[in-house]
Order: sequence, then C-alpha cells, then structure tokens
Amino acid sequence: MAPTTIRKAIGVVKDQTSIRIAQVASNMAPEMEVAVVRATSHNDYPASEKYVREILDLMSHSRGYVLACVSAVSKRLGKTRNWIVAVKALMLLHRLIDEGPPLFQEEILYATRRGSRLLNMSDFRDEAHSMSWDHSAFVRSYATYLDQRLELMLFYRKSTDAGTCGGSVGGGGADDRFGGGDNFRWAPYEYGGGDMSESVTPLRDMTRDKRVFGRMGHLQRLLDWFLACRPVGFAKNSRMVFVALYHVVRESFQLYAAICEVLAELLDKFFDMEYVDCVKALEAYYSAAKQIDELVGFYNWCKDKGVVRSSEYPEVQRITTKLLETMEEFVRDRAKRPKNPEREEEEPAPDMNEIKALPPPEN
Repeated sequence: MAPTTIRKAIGVVKDQTSIRIAQVASNMAPEMEVAVVRATSHNDYPASEKYVREILDLMSHSRGYVLACVSAVSKRLGKTRNWIVAVKALMLLHRLIDEGPPLFQEEILYATRRGSRLLNMSDFRDEAHSMSWDHSAFVRSYATYLDQRLELMLFYRKSTDAGTCGGSVGGGGADDRFGGGDNFRWAPYEYGGGDMSESVTPLRDMTRDKRVFGRMGHLQRLLDWFLACRPVGFAKNSRMVFVALYHVVRESFQLYAAICEVLAELLDKFFDMEYVDCVKALEAYYSAAKQIDELVGFYNWCKDKGVVRSSEYPEVQRITTKLLETMEEFVRDRAKRPKNPEREEEEPAPDMNEIKALPPPEN
C-alpha cells in the first residue's frame, strides 16, 4: 500500500477509536464529543455541515453542552499532531465563535483569563505527514490569529462594561457583515448579544480621551496576525488551507475598514493634536502604510488562488509617501515651536466686605 493510503487508513481507525471512547468513557456529553470528533476527522475534506449544525443545536439546549463543546475542542487541539485535524478544529472553533451562543464565547474568554490558553499552539508540529513544516506554520499562525481576535473581544468587553468604548467598527458598509449572511461578531457590538449590542462613546469622542490610539494598536496587531496567515511553501497549494482562509480573508475586509476609519480620524485631528499625539499618529501611519502594502500583496495572491471571489474584495488605498512626508514635516515644525506660555494667574476680584471705609473729610 502507498504511504498516503496507509496514513488515511490509520486516520480512519483513530477517528473510530476516539468515537468509541467518547461513547463509553465521556463524563460530560458523549454526543457532543462524538460530533466534535466527526467534524474534525483525519480525512482531507472540509467538515460536513450536518456535524457543525448538530454541535450548534446541542449548544443551544443547555450550558452543559457549551462546556462539553469547549472541553472537546480543547482536547482535540491539545492532543493532535496532524495538521489536517488541527486546521479543521480551528475552523470549527472559528465557526462556533461566530454562530454559537454568546456563552460559548464567554467560556473561551474566561478560560483565557484563567490562564488556560485554548489556542496556544506555538509548539504545534505535524508528525503524520512528510514535508509538513509549512502546514504546521499555518496552524500556528491561524491559532494565534483567533487568539488575538478573542483578546480583542475581551478588551472591548471590559471597555464596554466600563462605559468607555464604542463607536462604529467599520462605519457604514463595514458594519454590513460583509454584505451577506455572515455573523461576524465584532466586539463590542454583538459580543454577548442582547444588551451588549448597544454602542456608547462615538469614535470622534474617543480621540479626545486618547483611546483611539489604544484601539488602533489592537487593530494593527490583529492585522499583523492576519498577514501572518499567508501560507508559504507546500501550504500554498493545500485545499484545506484555502477553505480555512476563506473565512479569515472575508473577516479582514471589515478589519481593514475599521483601520481606515481610525486612520481617517487621526488625520482629521492630526494638525490640532499636541506634539506627543502627533508623534503617535505619525508612527501609526508609518506602521499602517507597511501593513497595507503587505495586505495588497496578500489579497492579490488570494485572488489568483480563488480563495474569495474577486468582486468581494475592497478597494485598498495605499498610504502615499507624499502624505507621510507632509505629516513628518509638520511634526518637525511642531517640535520647534515654543511651548505655549502658561496663562498668568488673574488677580482675584476684591472682596467688597473687606474694603475699609474712607475717613470723613476734615473741615
């Protein structure tokens, strides 16, 4: 038998064994664990939609099924040394975060708070395939992207609880959920559902309290990890990698729109900012210019591979060198300006009760 045939046969046996163990030894919800195993099988095909729907249906019944799902996916990710199983588990987790009950997101975030890094796959190595280093690298990047996405959700959850965050993520079309039926829950607008969906402080007000810079930093870090998901080597021609990229790339359209909104707000206020804030804004623009150049290259590669229909991609606007030079020149001029003199303290108005009466005139 060919090595590929033997490997597939071994994968089938492993899946069947995991299913039998779950049916007999599972302490939580055996049907949930079985569904997770079937949705993350060893075969080189996307998970059947019926298994994903089954998992979503089970989670809608009770909190116990949500906890069982988190446990099953975590166990699957923690034990596997097969890149196909790992990618399918990450794809399942990605889908459940977007379409599952809010409690599922919260349980993952709480697990992260407790130090249980569900998506910490920095040491993942495929041991089932030859020449699989590039696929292992994609698994690590994809897992980190999802982890950073959850961190961003946690950040906005805390900010929303404190009443200090909000505003439109993408503004207008960006909040259209990619113009389709996607349920990408970009915190803080849909995370947790229900009462968590209302916005609070508009973005224009965020500029005054400096939170726009923090938000820009979070968005740019997430964009960095999205760019790191660009496959290399043998992974560039893998069908499973393309399937995983489909959802990630379409999410990036809204991420790009959110970054553009913050950049526009920074530029709108740039010439009225204090010097320190001008420097921060300029640094953000230089960093964004480099990222957007990489984003254009990534999108062009995705178009060539047919990851997403070409008509769905946004028109990416590069940050021009002329704009960067203009901003830098303004910062240099701003640094040479003398500091604003402190306002002289106004003399307090005299107290009429303390004024002594004049003596009567002498005759």
